[in-house]
Amino acid sequence: MPPKSSGPKALWNPAEVDALIKYLHHHHFEAGDNGNFKSNLYTSAAVHISEFLTEGLPKTRDMVKNKWVSHIWRIYHDIKGYCLKSWCPWDNTHGAGVQGMFDEQVFDDCVKTFPQICPFKQSGWQYYNLVADIIPNSGVHGTNAFTP
Repeated sequence: MPPKSSGPKALWNPAEVDALIKYLHHHHFEAGDNGNFKSNLYTSAAVHISEFLTEGLPKTRDMVKNKWVSHIWRIYHDIKGYCLKSWCPWDNTHGAGVQGMFDEQVFDDCVKTFPQICPFKQSGWQYYNLVADIIPNSGVHGTNAFTP
């Protein structure tokens, strides 16, 4: 039996991702215990980000949910996992701040466990704090909390 098609592939531009994360953050109080939202919120998010479409198909509820669960959520959890390693520095401006051969080796080893951190060798992820607010039980965060 052939594998099921997952439907058309969504092409995301940076403005759509930015609008999506900010929209979900604005509605973070609607997130469930696992950091997911009900279908109607993914639908309204798809409508909200439609003005930022530059190529490809308009985003559907399923495309938005997939972007949240399979991409944004995973980036956050990989960065968080990386930060929990006591020998792995992180800040939201410079990311892992890799300098020198030792840092390079440590980072490369961590990428094996946390593959979503790969783009953040020298730059941070501007959405870390917003996503941390959305995902429950993700650790202490807020104005006076330590920011990795």
